[in-house]
Amino acid sequence: MSTENVMTPAEAREWVKSREWANGWNVNVDDTVDAVEFATQYHRNKPLWDKLFKFLAEHDPMTLEPGKIELEKGRVWINVPEEYTPKSAEDTRTENHRKFIDLQYTFVGDELYGLADPDKVTPTMEYDPVKDRTFYKLDAPASYVPAGADRFFLYFPKDLHQPSVRASENPTPCRKLVGKIEYAE
Repeated sequence: MSTENVMTPAEAREWVKSREWANGWNVNVDDTVDAVEFATQYHRNKPLWDKLFKFLAEHDPMTLEPGKIELEKGRVWINVPEEYTPKSAEDTRTENHRKFIDLQYTFVGDELYGLADPDKVTPTMEYDPVKDRTFYKLDAPASYVPAGADRFFLYFPKDLHQPSVRASENPTPCRKLVGKIEYAE
């Protein structure tokens, strides 16, 4: 596929299922991920995606120390936060990014990821180009899906996402990693 071509939704779903992108990483893409956008971004920035997925295939996330792992400076990296306890949806920020795609993978614990309708949010700050983010207040509930060690989520610039939401009244501690991949215009 050239960068000028775009797959149909059916072609993109087949491409995702083919795992051509995985580089040996055995974790699945969540069904909520925009398959067309994933395929398009992968093919536009294949070397970056391959570095990320190859690293994930070759490293047990349980052995990763908290911190930032640069795979290609300023273009693709992994943030490994300290163990944390998810918060209520009301206490969790909704965000999006313009320059980087988020790969969110919770490998320990139970939490939810929310996806908000862009027409039902209010920005709570101006875009911060240094941190590449805008935060939003939800004007209507987001759609939530459970995270788990068997799947990861991708959030593109159009995706207003709310990570790290508790799945129950008594949340368990979680561990995750967040990959950041340069967005190709």
